Amino acid sequence: MFPTQGNCSKVNKIKKLPVFDEEKDLQKFLETNFTESLKQMIRVSVRLMIKEEMETVRGEFENERKCYFNGSYPRNMVSSFGMIEDVPVPRFRESIEGMKINSLSVFESERQRFFKLIEQMHLMGISLRKIKKLAELCFGVTISKDRAGVIYRELADKEDININQAKLDDDFEYLLFDGIWEKTKGYGWDKNDTVLLCALGIRPNGTRKIIGFLLSRAEDTSSWQKLLESIKRRGLKGKNLKLIIGDDTQALRSAASIAYLKAPFQLCIVHKMRNVTKNTKHKNRSAVCADLSEIFKSKTSDEAIARAKQTVKKWYMAEPKAMESLRHNIEYCFTYFSFPQNQWTKVRTTNILEREFRELRRRMKVFDNTFQNEDSANRYANSILNYLNENYPHKQSLHTKA
Repeated sequence: MFPTQGNCSKVNKIKKLPVFDEEKDLQKFLETNFTESLKQMIRVSVRLMIKEEMETVRGEFENERKCYFNGSYPRNMVSSFGMIEDVPVPRFRESIEGMKINSLSVFESERQRFFKLIEQMHLMGISLRKIKKLAELCFGVTISKDRAGVIYRELADKEDININQAKLDDDFEYLLFDGIWEKTKGYGWDKNDTVLLCALGIRPNGTRKIIGFLLSRAEDTSSWQKLLESIKRRGLKGKNLKLIIGDDTQALRSAASIAYLKAPFQLCIVHKMRNVTKNTKHKNRSAVCADLSEIFKSKTSDEAIARAKQTVKKWYMAEPKAMESLRHNIEYCFTYFSFPQNQWTKVRTTNILEREFRELRRRMKVFDNTFQNEDSANRYANSILNYLNENYPHKQSLHTKA
């Protein structure tokens, strides 16, 4: 049936559906409208939930006094679908002492979820400026970058796990030690250079975790000793310890020999090769690196020592400084030969800890690698290392074949 002249105006008032030239425009339209529908559903559901509880509570107080509803007041709510504005919250005409409406906690719980999300973005290395933009785009919430930092600090202060205070068991077979440099203002040096010394433990099943850290001015013996004593005092006595792996510093070896006298020490071969090549002229660097690789392709300790001697003899005249670096404590580089061959690639380097450091460096960039004070540096280290422990356990056993 065709519309007559009398009802044409009604037909013309029918809203036309939008026309989309591209599929992505249609998808965006559907997502937006679907999200708005969900927000409306949440708005209504929260109102009904609160009112239903208020009806129940009103019955409990009915004998004491009459409770009458008096409209509602609007509240905003941060949700997973963005900011839900003007959620109508029912209210009584008069407040009643002792009356508690548990449903109202939904606003605070969603707020805490939002704050937790800010913390997670911060720990993942997203800058405060980007967090500010994401909050505006995704949640409709306007926060300053300074406020984002305050939220992070508040949550970090409530951290349940303090790595340096947690009790340890004695089930670790391998300990890896290394340090990462950063800047901490007001620490006593003009350049504010500080080093975060870290200890990573590996269990027999291959699971690993950062078990201790220390902010220090230098990688000296007293600093390493302080970190190792803390680990030992908290329960890691070293009865099952098979190997300690670290870089080429006398300070670390001395501290390790005091804390864990019976544990052998493996000098990280990556650190050794790095120290040799940085003292090598650019024109000879590729050739020297090739000879160093041959040393660590050896099948026995004797073969490795023989190849090391040949390399020193070959390059000593052209690269005396590099060869002195190679000879220095070279015997500690070959400790891994006393372990099964299928474990060599894993127990002769601190690469496992270096991977953790890559994540730590990436996240430190949001601070331009500089912390305002020692407390700030320690607080951030504890939070990010906890995050890495929870999200990067890597259960690949050292006893499996590489």
